[in-house]
Amino acid sequence: MYWNNGKLIPQEFLENPDPTLVPMVYEVFRVLKHKPLFLDEHLKRMFRSIELLGFDKPYTRVQMEKHLFELLDTEPERIGNIKIRLSWWPEPILEIGYIPHTYPTAKEQSDGVAVATFHAIRNTPNIKLWNAALRARTNQALKDLDVFEVLLVNEAGNITEGGRTNHFYVKDSVLYTAPLESVLPGITRQKVMDAAEILNIRLIEKYLHESEVGSVDEMFTSGTSAGVQPIAMVNGLPLPEDKSITMFIQHAYNKMVENEIGPNNYGW
Repeated sequence: MYWNNGKLIPQEFLENPDPTLVPMVYEVFRVLKHKPLFLDEHLKRMFRSIELLGFDKPYTRVQMEKHLFELLDTEPERIGNIKIRLSWWPEPILEIGYIPHTYPTAKEQSDGVAVATFHAIRNTPNIKLWNAALRARTNQALKDLDVFEVLLVNEAGNITEGGRTNHFYVKDSVLYTAPLESVLPGITRQKVMDAAEILNIRLIEKYLHESEVGSVDEMFTSGTSAGVQPIAMVNGLPLPEDKSITMFIQHAYNKMVENEIGPNNYGW
């Protein structure tokens, strides 16, 4: 099922193509058996995106949450990713539905994955606004380079964020991430920052230049589907095997997920 402007449509996924010629804000979050993960934070960000665009709000947060649960009530045992998308032309269209998802394996979560740098930027990094052209380019790069994620590099040669994630690195026991001004304010990103504070890990917002990837001690991404995902290799260059700070952060984040929606016995 998916929800479309007041109608429940018998379809497994929200398969209709995302709008490409009109503005669309959206959120994607995980659901475990009727329990959305960090829903309040996602809806706050969605309405913040609308405010930054200066668009009308055809639905209130209360209404949007009500419609989400109308959908969740139809399949209360389902596990997966939900997308909420809102566009404004030719009229406001709100759609809520499950989308296909891929979660990392246990081995990837422990050993890490391969990533590659990719020269591209988001025009509106602080707004979760659908960018079909950038998504098409990053999807093609993932396929061509055969990597888990691409790390976006700006004109100055600095890594900002991943195509679907935020980016963190560790050097001399200090945790770093790109300044908020140039990245999407990820929900998982903020949870990582909260975890660092709890664990008394020093955190600094500072870019990593593409040429310096070989100098870091650890690196990971944060995102909806993968949570805290260690990185083992960048552009074919292996990183040090020790991932102790990453593992501390990952464990703390997983505890936050358990506190929100229950024990991790569902394959994430």
